[in-house]
Amino acid sequence: MKSEPEIISVDKVLIGYDPGTVKEKILLPAISVGAAKGEMVSLIGPNGIGKSTLLRTIAGMQRPLGGEVRFSGRNVSAYSNNELARKISFVLTGSMVVSNISVFELVSLGRFPHTNWIGHLTRNDRYSIEEAVASVGLLPHMYDNVGQLSDGEKQRAMIARALAQDTEIIMLDEPTAFLDLPNRYELIYLLRELSVTKNKTVVFSTHDIHIALREADRIWLATGNGIQEGCPEDLALSGAFDSLFEESDLSFVQDEGVFVSPVRTRMTIKLEGEGLLLYWTERALNRLGIKARSDAVTPSVSIEASEGVAAWKYESSVVTKQFGDIFSLVNYMKSVLKGDN
Repeated sequence: MKSEPEIISVDKVLIGYDPGTVKEKILLPAISVGAAKGEMVSLIGPNGIGKSTLLRTIAGMQRPLGGEVRFSGRNVSAYSNNELARKISFVLTGSMVVSNISVFELVSLGRFPHTNWIGHLTRNDRYSIEEAVASVGLLPHMYDNVGQLSDGEKQRAMIARALAQDTEIIMLDEPTAFLDLPNRYELIYLLRELSVTKNKTVVFSTHDIHIALREADRIWLATGNGIQEGCPEDLALSGAFDSLFEESDLSFVQDEGVFVSPVRTRMTIKLEGEGLLLYWTERALNRLGIKARSDAVTPSVSIEASEGVAAWKYESSVVTKQFGDIFSLVNYMKSVLKGDN
C-alpha cells in the first residue's frame, strides 16, 4: 500500500468527543491509515462506529484526541483555514442546500477560497465553475433553480461545488444516502472518474458495501477492534469482512463478494443444469431453504434450454411437473414444502 506517496496520513489517531474533560469519549483504538494521490478510498463499517467522526477529524473540522493527521507530510493543524480550504473539500450527508439559488450560484461558493477579499469572480473562476458543472453532467441545468433538481442532481451539484473548490482531496460522508439504486451507481462512477481523470483523492463513507468492494482502490474497514486498510480483494481473501457484522448472522461469501444471511435447510434436492439458468435457479431455491446436493437422487429439478426457450422439470417418486419459468417453479416448491403436493 506504500507504492504511491500518501497525500493523507493518519498516524495513531484517536477520535471521539469532549477532549480533555471528564466526559471525554474515545470511539476507536488508535487509527493508522493513509490514501495516495488519485486514489478512491471507501470507509465502511456499522452504524455508530465513528465513520463520520473520523472523516471530520481528518478534514480538520474537529481535533483528534491523540495522534496526528498529515496532508502531504504536513500536520493539518499547521494549515490556515484558507490553506485547508484549498487542500480539501467536504460534502456532508444529505447536504442541505438553499433552494432559491441557481446551480451556478451554488457551485460558485466553492471558488471563495480562491477569490479576492470582496469575493469577485474572475474569468478563470467562471471557467472553473462551468468546468465543474460540466464534469458532473449538469451543464443543461446551469441556471436552473436548485430546488427544481432531483435528489441525484442535487448531490451532483454539491460535488460540482467541491470540484470548483479545486482541492486535491474530496471527502464525502455517505454521498449515496437517500439516492435510488441507479443514482447511487452513477454517483460512484462519477467519483471514480474524478479520481482517474483529474487525479483527485476521493474518500467517502458508505453503507453500500457491494459498491465499495467493486469500485474502491482502498478500503478502510472500521470495526470495534479498530480500522484495517487494504485493497478490497486482499481484505476479502484475508477474511477481514467476516468481522464486519460479527454480532449478526450475516456472513461474507468470498467467491461471490456478497453478504448473506443463513437459511435453514428445509429440503435437499438434486439440481441439474448449467450457466446462468442453473445459477439463478439455485439462488431462488436457496431462498426457500432448498439446497442442492450432489449425492441427492430424488426429488430433482432439471433445467433444459433449446433455441432460447427454457424449461424446468420437477420429479419426485410420485409426481412429475414442468414449468416455463423460475417463478412458477418456486411457487410449486412452496406448496411442496407445505406438504400440499
